[in-house]
Amino acid sequence: MRISLFRQVSGGVILVALLTLTGCGKGTQPEEGQSQVPQKVTNVMVRTVQAGDMRETFTLPGTLEAWEDLILAAELAGAVRGIGPREGARVRKGEAILRIDPETMEAGLARDQADYELQKRQLERMEQLAGQKFVSQQEYDQARRAFEVAEAELRRSRVALEKSTLRTPVDGIVDCWHIDCGEYVTEGTPVASVVQVDRLKVLVEVPEKDIPFLRTGDRVQVIPAAITGAPLAGRSGEIIHLAFKADPLTRTYLAKVAVDNQGGDLRPGMIVRVGLTRLQLPGVIAVPLFSVVDRDGEKVVYVEANGVARMRPVTLGPVIGERVVIADGLSEGDHLIVQGQQLLNDGAPVAEQAALR
Repeated sequence: MRISLFRQVSGGVILVALLTLTGCGKGTQPEEGQSQVPQKVTNVMVRTVQAGDMRETFTLPGTLEAWEDLILAAELAGAVRGIGPREGARVRKGEAILRIDPETMEAGLARDQADYELQKRQLERMEQLAGQKFVSQQEYDQARRAFEVAEAELRRSRVALEKSTLRTPVDGIVDCWHIDCGEYVTEGTPVASVVQVDRLKVLVEVPEKDIPFLRTGDRVQVIPAAITGAPLAGRSGEIIHLAFKADPLTRTYLAKVAVDNQGGDLRPGMIVRVGLTRLQLPGVIAVPLFSVVDRDGEKVVYVEANGVARMRPVTLGPVIGERVVIADGLSEGDHLIVQGQQLLNDGAPVAEQAALR
């Protein structure tokens, strides 16, 4: 009797528990027409992809030199009778700047001129007499020989008189006199330094890794160093020479750059910086380096299309500064995601926060 009652009570408890569980289960199911939980939307910033020209530059130090730096020497011996322009004065090509004993040279020229005239008249008389057979061939030959010697001496005297006046071979500035007026000089004595500075040369030591990118005739930017006061404006220059042989000590190649200095604000010996071009890439697509994401060893970017992020595998080109050239994978007009891309997967919904140019 007790056993039967226990079984009835237990069965009732189990039935009530089952009914309770069944009712709870029905309450967790969404009703018909109820929407699913929405996916998380990631806020991103977008930049429209545009093609443009890219240029990679690098800067090297250089030293200015005069276009011509000449030490003029005396071409004959004698006393210095006159010095023309002062140190620092500008001179023109062919201008006389020094005279060495011109009186002696003028006297020698006058003597040789007179001897030449005499020997010339003697030769003319001998020619007449020889035609009439009044002189021998030997006498005529001696007269001709004497005339030729006199003619050569006259030419020598003219050259000596010309050399007694020292003329500058270039336009430039008399930078320094090495002698004083009245001083006696011998042939070959240095007398003056003349520098041509309306155009200058920049000497640049180029590392081996950069020399393949340079060519004679390339345009460069020459930037004077700002030591005191306002910095001087940069100016364009041209590579006029590239050494084929490296310096054995520095392992660098010497480049020479011509730069205009008509204003005279640059001086030989100054330190400058030279801006050179390593790469010139016209019409390429370049994006910020940080917009590229690494996914399982593959370089990808994300673009926004109709509120959805789309993953694009890309092929990278040269890195220039903080930008990288995209060789393949992007087109002009694409909306490149440049902020928030690290949190994205392909197909994730995105909301554009700001459009950057």
